[in-house]
Amino acid sequence: MKQFYLLLALCVATVSMTAQNTVTADASATFNGFANVFETPANGGAFVFGSPWGVPDLKTVVDPGAGTITLQPNFNTYADNPNDPFWVDQTTGEGNKIFEGNTYVEDNSLVGSELTFNGGVVSYTLDPAYVAMAFIKVFNSDFSVVKTETTPMVAGENFSVTYTNVETSDAVVQYGWFVSGRNANPADEATLGSIVITDNVLSVNENNTIHVTSYPNPVNDVWNIQTQEIMTNVSINNMLGQKVISTNPNATSITIETSALVSGIYTATISTESGSKSIKIIKK
Repeated sequence: MKQFYLLLALCVATVSMTAQNTVTADASATFNGFANVFETPANGGAFVFGSPWGVPDLKTVVDPGAGTITLQPNFNTYADNPNDPFWVDQTTGEGNKIFEGNTYVEDNSLVGSELTFNGGVVSYTLDPAYVAMAFIKVFNSDFSVVKTETTPMVAGENFSVTYTNVETSDAVVQYGWFVSGRNANPADEATLGSIVITDNVLSVNENNTIHVTSYPNPVNDVWNIQTQEIMTNVSINNMLGQKVISTNPNATSITIETSALVSGIYTATISTESGSKSIKIIKK
């Protein structure tokens, strides 16, 4: 009987060690910010400091109504310190530090389990001089050890990153994204671009029966669609499944008026005689 109890205890322990959880990019979550600051490669690239950072100051925009998280390079260190050579090269006018801005959720109820973090990239216009990744970071109790899993992000595709190296020393679990690159002049905000994240996207490659080109995404007042075949119908549904726009273009290109749509996430379905394709779009 003692052997049976021992076997049962071992089985329970094994199950607990292999527990799994899945989280998604949720704009209604509570987000934290943290900055790791480095010298530029020209100045040796050494680590300078790490510090908690306000999420808005990272230049991350969290919009629960639209269900989106928008990531950008950091601008506030340049804007607040234009005459400080620590932050701004007074000769070139460029930012003088590499700023890694981390936007993340910390949930220590996930300690002790394997974790998968999923989300979708609605748009990715970030300047290629910057590196951006989705991540899971797991720390020990005094933050002296960190285990990191990362994955790149691609416009119009879902991302997934998984942590499996569960250890008894795990104490803090964070998941989110970082954007790393030179701290930037706010005058360059429009040209440096952004990444728009949501819980998932319908990849434009999901259904290869028809070829669709659409822009912009996110949308403001109009949305343009082009196909190789004549479109028989274009319909747009909100997240409640309600059809808010439906039209029969009978053409290979169309511009749809979207100014009347409220901000949020929508699913557009483009149909032709040979098939259909669904695309997730965001109305600003």
